[in-house]
Amino acid sequence: MKFKNIVFGFLKTWLLIALFYSGSLYAGSQMFIILQDYSHTADEFRPYIFEKDPNTGNLIKVFDTENNFQFKTYSLDSEADMALFEIEVKPTLLEWTEEVTPFQYQSSMSSSLSKDMLIDVEVDLSTGSLSKEIHIATYKGNIESVSYASSVEAERPEITILTANPKGLTIGQTTYPKGGGSALLNYELQRYKAGDVEKVRLYSVEDEYYLSRGWKTEPEFDVNFDFNPDSSSSSDSDPDPDFDPDFDFNNEGACGWN
Repeated sequence: MKFKNIVFGFLKTWLLIALFYSGSLYAGSQMFIILQDYSHTADEFRPYIFEKDPNTGNLIKVFDTENNFQFKTYSLDSEADMALFEIEVKPTLLEWTEEVTPFQYQSSMSSSLSKDMLIDVEVDLSTGSLSKEIHIATYKGNIESVSYASSVEAERPEITILTANPKGLTIGQTTYPKGGGSALLNYELQRYKAGDVEKVRLYSVEDEYYLSRGWKTEPEFDVNFDFNPDSSSSSDSDPDPDFDPDFDFNNEGACGWN
């Protein structure tokens, strides 16, 4: 019986690793930013919603000047933190894995990234890779964005997943607040900057989004398994038939990918 449990545990771990690397096939570019050049402040990432003008029917961006996003960190090497993660964060990520209908690119990508984050956390916990942190941004008590990243102590920190509430990324919605992803990314970069980190890497499926905000692309790492990230990059996928090029996504919080 003991031998059977050992074999089962071994197979489970390798199954999770296989799922982890299969998710990597969909990665976009690797981006980086030099924190010495990063000067944004929290005031630039205020929550906002869209309201419909009753006369024109157009969407109007309305900022919330009274409520800032709140942030919290869960460390994988803390049993207490991970117990709280199971209660406070995991149910939200599980909810986000359910794709919003009708299909839209931004919300669908967020659902996929939420699935990947759950897998990545389980893989790292199973293999004892405990140098990562989970960060969340909440608005009025509700989680609006979650990220998975290296701890501040990392020599070469990486933000491997950044995802926002998929319901807040659907075109034309006026219920869910915007800006969670951008605010959370700013929070993380400010933490790294305070820790004297010079450079941060982000794995992105939204290249243009980050390029317009000062990030730069860099060559892919050499890896020991055969895949061509350019052939399966989400940036090269078929265009979303529901995508509205005039809709303002600027501060909604784009998605990053491991």
